[in-house]
Amino acid sequence: MVSLLSEIFISITTIILTMIIERSAEVKLIQTLRKWVFLYGRRKTGKTFLVNTFIPHDEYFFIKNDKNILTKNNETLSYETFVAVLRRALSDQKTVVVDEFHRLGDSFFDFLHATEKNGKLILISSTLFLSKRLLSGKSALLGLFAEVPLGLISLSDSLAALTPFTFSKKERLELAILLREPLAIDYFNERQEARTTIAQIIISSIKTIPALIGEIFVEEEREISAVYEGILRAISLGRVGSGEISSYLFSKKLIKKDDPSIIQQYLNNLLSFGILKRIEIFNKKRFIYKLSSPLARIYYYADERYNLSERKITEKELLPIIDELMPRIVEDTVREFLAEHYGLRESVVEAKDFDIDGYLLKFKRPEIALEVKWKKLSREDIVHSEETLGLIEAPKKVLFVQDKKNVSASVTVLDVEDLLTMK
Repeated sequence: MVSLLSEIFISITTIILTMIIERSAEVKLIQTLRKWVFLYGRRKTGKTFLVNTFIPHDEYFFIKNDKNILTKNNETLSYETFVAVLRRALSDQKTVVVDEFHRLGDSFFDFLHATEKNGKLILISSTLFLSKRLLSGKSALLGLFAEVPLGLISLSDSLAALTPFTFSKKERLELAILLREPLAIDYFNERQEARTTIAQIIISSIKTIPALIGEIFVEEEREISAVYEGILRAISLGRVGSGEISSYLFSKKLIKKDDPSIIQQYLNNLLSFGILKRIEIFNKKRFIYKLSSPLARIYYYADERYNLSERKITEKELLPIIDELMPRIVEDTVREFLAEHYGLRESVVEAKDFDIDGYLLKFKRPEIALEVKWKKLSREDIVHSEETLGLIEAPKKVLFVQDKKNVSASVTVLDVEDLLTMK
């Protein structure tokens, strides 16, 4: 039987043979940090792959569920031997990685607190419970580690990975969005449409996708975990305000009172762990919440609407759901990309007679107004977007489309090729 550690390295080798997406910003950050590093995020975000592939290190240890400690050579160490090797390596200014370190418990935390801060120690964890505990004001380890959360792959990195391939502009962006989810990399097929690949992943991962998020809360009480999942399901259905989420949870008897203040800490935890993102509504003291993972977004929506997890669903049934959600996923991704690229803050506009997909702010001042049209455009569509953008003030007004060839407008028109060339 192949050991757990061997499976990890076999998986890494498989990815290398298909496609490697280098997470340039995260790699640079970890390499340049002089402090010890705490790398955390939900499962299958590529934490182990990133460290083993891109971060030079001298020792690697993986902690199994039974607390057995494995080396990169698949040797099993006692806790005492592990601690001795770790102390010596750090004393010699070496770089050491301890994967799923939280399984070692308080005795290991005490050891870290008492150990001289030599060398470079990289700790990896996939649990929200441990992350909150480690970073809390009561933790003996507070301040000893630089925190590096690992969420989805950046759109820039996934787009760069697709440059050797020939795709239409529409396919290139949709594939890049899909490949932000490391789970999708093994499914990549250059001869297949992005939406078909998404359908195959969903069908093949009915148990996997909810488990990726559910295992974050493995240390939490069952009732609390149910609230977390309920929040994800509410948001997937478009109930994106805290009041709407609270009402959904109350209707499902997951909270005792329909009160948004009850769920605020849950939302904050999901935000801090990268499961959700929060976007402000311009000039209103309200926010909307979105699921960060496109796969989770599609899965939970399909499960809520069509009971995906309880029956066998076909690709034919799933494709219309993906077609329905993809324009909104593209809209959110493009808004996020432009905000990060220009160093602006994301917001949206909700007015009585119109909405604006993106209103990017420098402090409180609008800089970019954005409309995203992810379909084949008619002249009427373009005119409508121009009129909508004309209703608000911004120095730059942008219409993002599938392919800007032959699209003439009074505002700036962008497509995926423009994202590729932004530096």
